[in-house]
Amino acid sequence: MSNFNTNRFIENSTARQIENGTTMFMDTLNPGVYYSANRNGNVHRIIKTTEQNVKTGSNETTVTTTHKKTRYTKVNYRQNGTSQFTPLFRLNDQLRRIQQVAENYDSSEITNVYTNGENTILVTPR
Repeated sequence: MSNFNTNRFIENSTARQIENGTTMFMDTLNPGVYYSANRNGNVHRIIKTTEQNVKTGSNETTVTTTHKKTRYTKVNYRQNGTSQFTPLFRLNDQLRRIQQVAENYDSSEITNVYTNGENTILVTPR
C-alpha cells in the first residue's frame, strides 16, 4: 500500500476533538464523508448530510424543513468469526484502514431524492 494520501484526506479536527484524542479527516473525493481516528483504537466513517423535507399543501404552497443528519459507522477490522472489532491503536494502522475503506466506498447514494405522495425529501452532503 502506498503512503497516506494527504491530498485526498484533509485533516480538519477541532481543538476539542484533538484534546479528546480524535483526529478527523475530510474525504475530498466524497463530499459529506469524513473519517475519524480515535485514541481508543476505533476508526469511523462519518457521513454528514442535510435533509430538506418539501411538502406541498392543498393550496399549492410549499413548506420546507431542514435537518442535519450525521451517521457513524465503525470501520475497524472484524475479528475472525465474530462481530467484534479489533482496535487499531497505532496511528499508521488507523490511516491505512481509512485509506483502504475509502477506496472501496461508493458515495453516490449520499445525494438522493425520496418522494411519498405530497412529501419530497432531498438528501445532500454537507
